Amino acid sequence: MNAMSSNCNDNGHSHEQGLRVHHLANLGGLIALAGLDLEPPDFLLGALLSVAQEAGRLTTAQRAHVAAIGRRKLDERATGKRAWKSWRRAQDLHPITLRSAQVREIIEALGGRAPENPTRLVLALSEALTEVCDETA
Repeated sequence: MNAMSSNCNDNGHSHEQGLRVHHLANLGGLIALAGLDLEPPDFLLGALLSVAQEAGRLTTAQRAHVAAIGRRKLDERATGKRAWKSWRRAQDLHPITLRSAQVREIIEALGGRAPENPTRLVLALSEALTEVCDETA
């Protein structure tokens, strides 16, 4: 098995990218469950920003009350387990933004060879990390 097949699925996406897409799809499902999926994007984002601001002001008891409302709705739809599993998986993902030059530097620091094509950098970084981890195991 080559490094590409161990790091990518048939679509050329990593396992981590798949988990992220799955988590985002579940978040979309929660928006639909709340009845907001037909709202225009500007309103939806505004509503979410408003809720995010309000969430920061809630007491522990108020947060527990809001969570209980959500939990009841999830239980009604039997989607709670899937949503929680997706959320737990997403907690292990750490999105970072790097310039192509930075990714090339990391690949080379790991002893790999950075590809010229910038669309292949993330895969090359993943392969270099896998090789380093395999060597230390």
